[in-house]
Amino acid sequence: MKFQAEDQGLNAVAALADPVRKAVYEFVRTSEAAVGRDECASALDLPRNTVAFQLDKLADQGLLSVEFRRLNGKGGPGSGRPAKLYAATQIDVSASIPHREYALAANIMASAIERAGKQNRPVAPVLAEVAREAGQSIGAHASSLTQALTDHGYRPEVREDGSVGLLDCPFHQLSGSHRATVCTMNFELLTAAVDGANAPYRACFDPPTNEHHCCVRLDPHES
Repeated sequence: MKFQAEDQGLNAVAALADPVRKAVYEFVRTSEAAVGRDECASALDLPRNTVAFQLDKLADQGLLSVEFRRLNGKGGPGSGRPAKLYAATQIDVSASIPHREYALAANIMASAIERAGKQNRPVAPVLAEVAREAGQSIGAHASSLTQALTDHGYRPEVREDGSVGLLDCPFHQLSGSHRATVCTMNFELLTAAVDGANAPYRACFDPPTNEHHCCVRLDPHES
């Protein structure tokens, strides 16, 4: 299952705000096979040109995939033009302002619970282990640590002393209810992200005075 990036998610949610477009999307999404413009227009009792416009808009936003196929099963000269068919893509549409990473947290926690069960180990150390693996991957695949932090909703800010403050917590609601667990996971994640990005910082716990800020600060390595 794929999750959309922040801007893609916002655009997709905005696209579905139109009631006609949402009705078209729901018809395609719940159909057992790819559908054509005529079938969709007939089912929803809408003009064909209106349905065609909405289907293409949904495809532009990545919510629908498009294929061309002859419906009569024939091929070759004289078999007619292939029909344009639409099917729902396998993505979850989500968007939040500010950016949150609850799916990332859920994946880390679920992986930790499964691994702990299979290996007959306590969950807490396994959660830290899985968080470090995720952080290492995030850092290693990012063009820079700053970009990785921005992409995952931390809103980094370089301060005069060279440290990096994180002005948003991407796990804000979770940390409010499960602070010790989530903040420990977050610390391990960021420690490994710094290492994966080969950045000259070290993660430090920094209890925020603003409830929306992250509990971790990145300090420059001492020379």
